[in-house]
Amino acid sequence: MFQERAILRLCLLVLSILMFSSCQFDLNVPNLNEPDRERVLTSPEELEAYVSSAFYNYWYGTHYYAPSMPLSVMADESTHSWGSFGCRELSVEPRQAWNNSISHDADRQYVVLHPWRTLYRAISIAADGLRAIDEGLDIVNIEGNDQTARLRAYAKFVTGICHGWLGCYFDKGFILDENTDLDNLDKSALVPYKELTIKGITLLYECIALCETGSFTLPAGWIRGNALTQHELKTLAHSYIARFMASVGRTVDERNAADWAAIKAHADQGINNDFLIYCDGDQWWSGLHYLGIKEGWTRSNMRHVGTADTSGNFESWLNTPLKDRKEFYIYTPDLRFTSGDSAGTGLFDHEGTDYWYNYRIPFPPNRGTYFFSYYYHGRYYDHVYTGCASPVPEMKVTELDMLRAEYYLRIGDGASAAVEINKTRTTRGGLEPVSAADGIGSVHDKPRIFGSLWSTMKYEKNIECDHTGVGLAWMDDRGWG
Repeated sequence: MFQERAILRLCLLVLSILMFSSCQFDLNVPNLNEPDRERVLTSPEELEAYVSSAFYNYWYGTHYYAPSMPLSVMADESTHSWGSFGCRELSVEPRQAWNNSISHDADRQYVVLHPWRTLYRAISIAADGLRAIDEGLDIVNIEGNDQTARLRAYAKFVTGICHGWLGCYFDKGFILDENTDLDNLDKSALVPYKELTIKGITLLYECIALCETGSFTLPAGWIRGNALTQHELKTLAHSYIARFMASVGRTVDERNAADWAAIKAHADQGINNDFLIYCDGDQWWSGLHYLGIKEGWTRSNMRHVGTADTSGNFESWLNTPLKDRKEFYIYTPDLRFTSGDSAGTGLFDHEGTDYWYNYRIPFPPNRGTYFFSYYYHGRYYDHVYTGCASPVPEMKVTELDMLRAEYYLRIGDGASAAVEINKTRTTRGGLEPVSAADGIGSVHDKPRIFGSLWSTMKYEKNIECDHTGVGLAWMDDRGWG
């Protein structure tokens, strides 16, 4: 019950302070399966089992249908006119201001309540473990091996990525760690988003320090399918630091002001392989990769796939009044996209590896034909085919490549930026390489298949990182203007 009381206090603060209270969960119902405080905090085996669930709560708090699908449509990465999970209301054009009324649609309020509640649950779980260790509990397995450093590093990692993500998403939040007195926590403890993100980064630095002095391997069940060594956990922590440092900025000016040399340094020390979660279709699954790509529910936004078009259809669509916009064919040399019938034979020029075609539009016309699209994201469609029992990406190496490219563009090194952009552009895309001769351009340049290096960098990141880190495209969009 100790965790349940902590979560209750946090949720009540959210309900009263931020008015995210329309969700109908009764948090006062006792959970008879919840281990009692004394037993868990004094038993190494039970404490380790308890704390090991922390990353799952981060995953569930971000990759559930809300907030993952609403954030994708808000970024114009996906399109979805159904009312579920607040997607239609959050993507309707022209955009509407956030309705923070406690009487407003519960589905929409869940977009903010779910990640708040679940990520703070993850933080609370990890903090309980850190507190027990600080109070003298050693984690020793049946073979007599001391696993305390392993649990401490893992707990610091989870609390770090949770604080970092909350800071990138919310305007304010609570800093919660093993030293927090929950009984005296009130709204005066709310801190601005930058402080929240800095706390997350600080915790990730602490994780890195523990990894550099220890030798361990995480059980594969803690971060599903990833038996990470201390070195691999360290590279993952560096990767998240790079992500949060780049993503926290709300405006072009704030993103410009980020420490890009430090972002590149962390990216250089980051992952060398895509970070995947090996879902089992039971507890571990991703709403972003299920209904978030299933063609009857969600399509790829024409603003997104249109950036690959070379026929002029996309520009014509953009110049069409909003109420008259409809689906259109794209014609592109990019092998990741299904390209239209340029020969007029009724056959595609090529079928894409990532973006597939379905001529049946599932959305009602009376909700706006500008939602319509022929295309849907197929790169991770195994998650649909297998009933959510397939690996899906939380972070791709390309994300770090593009952060390096962005750093080079910001210091005027077009040749080095082109090297990063071409890593996937010329291989998976089958496109001609970009070069410094294309010109650096400006942060304000729109993503396009051809154009300045700023344009092609944005294009490459949008395509390769589509449906990876939850909210990534939305965070990039606001920082790029």
